[in-house]
Amino acid sequence: MNSPHPNKPGGGIRELIHLAFPLVLASSGHAFRLFADRLMLARYSPEAIAATIPAGMLCFALMAFFIGTAGYVNTFVAQFAGAKQQKSTGLAVWQGIFLSILGGAVITALAPAAESIFNFIGHPPGVRDAEIVYFRTLCWFSFPGIAISALNAFWSGRGRTRVVMVIELFCAAINIGLNVLLIHGKCGFPELGIQGAAIATGVANLAGMVLALTLFLSPGNRANYNTWPARKLNWPLLKRVIRFGLPSGLQFGFDMLAFQLFVAIVGTYGVAQLEASNIAFGMNAMAFIPMIGLSISVSVLVGQSVGASDIPSAKRAVRSGLVLALLYNLCIAFAFVAIPDQIVSMFTRAGDESQIETLAMASQCLRFVAAYLMFDALYLVFSHGIKGAGDTRFALWAGIALSWGTLVIPTSIAYRLGYGFWTLWGILVLHVFLAAITFALRYRGGKWQSMSVLETAPEAATAAAAECDLHAERGI
Repeated sequence: MNSPHPNKPGGGIRELIHLAFPLVLASSGHAFRLFADRLMLARYSPEAIAATIPAGMLCFALMAFFIGTAGYVNTFVAQFAGAKQQKSTGLAVWQGIFLSILGGAVITALAPAAESIFNFIGHPPGVRDAEIVYFRTLCWFSFPGIAISALNAFWSGRGRTRVVMVIELFCAAINIGLNVLLIHGKCGFPELGIQGAAIATGVANLAGMVLALTLFLSPGNRANYNTWPARKLNWPLLKRVIRFGLPSGLQFGFDMLAFQLFVAIVGTYGVAQLEASNIAFGMNAMAFIPMIGLSISVSVLVGQSVGASDIPSAKRAVRSGLVLALLYNLCIAFAFVAIPDQIVSMFTRAGDESQIETLAMASQCLRFVAAYLMFDALYLVFSHGIKGAGDTRFALWAGIALSWGTLVIPTSIAYRLGYGFWTLWGILVLHVFLAAITFALRYRGGKWQSMSVLETAPEAATAAAAECDLHAERGI
């Protein structure tokens, strides 16, 4: 999606909105799935809502190692598209699918360890039992969730983001519908509570993967983008995907794991504190996850521009992303500060007077969220910008240093020294601020401008293109 005017760089706000709007809607669909889960479970029982964040985030943290790696084929697809090597895109996606299979097998194998994990974390018995059930069920359905990230890269990397939107909204519709049927047991379905929410999430991901795979393997895509090559496992390309994608996956995974440990420590202060934090994080997801869609779009434009050796367009895409992200998060932050009580009232359980204190704490938590939202916008845009060029190793080491050095370790020390619940939230705000500064400085340093994931990949790209041409000649 480079600029049609050769002397004018691409990546402007209008171009970014055109690319990002479907991805923001797609991400919003995912955010609404999480919101619906938590809203329905909050009305089901305090133990269920308290368990969703720790168990769900732990499973997602484990999946994130593979989602970040397999999904990084998005950058390969973008740079192949920018370099006009269209027939290499399908082969790149297949390497992500193979990594998804590996990830699904590893995480499914961890399901039997659920009881040991949550016994170690030590949350109250009712919460712990719900965490075990939720985590175990999500692990069983991990493969489709990882595979969707690789398959969606085929469209997002080429700028066809509306297809991603359709797939994600399709998943959201199925997820929410199954929630209604399975959590409370409607229309003859059994009442499964938190396990019903996990099954709904897994089945929705499975349905989305089937839809995405069907579209990916359409005759037109087979012919134009080599989505059904005779040899799908390409070791040179797979090694390159792992070389650049693994640091991205590790950074994503360690970030999520660090946040999971933060939530686990928060949970030791009591069920009310854990539920209040989960409500706030649930609302934060409504702001954070749509920004992921915008940030991926920035990454795509940077990748396409780097593939086309057009650094001015890459820089302009980052600037456009900053403007949109800051404006969006400013609106969300204003709402969290101005009307927090009205927002958290959606999670009220009828007749449960003990929840009054919890909702008051949740309102205060939203004010802390508002304090870091603007820094979060900077972090997301700058980090995705440099990763779109291939600067994933810095992202890995900086991410680990930040997540553990400015969040997990300070939180653990504060807890052991007897500091209160709100001190932990203050540490979280400082952590996001430092992350934003770190990645802003890396972007300003400009090293990403000389990077490309395609430096030594022409051989694989040429072979893939030749293979696709041969298939076309044979009518395959």
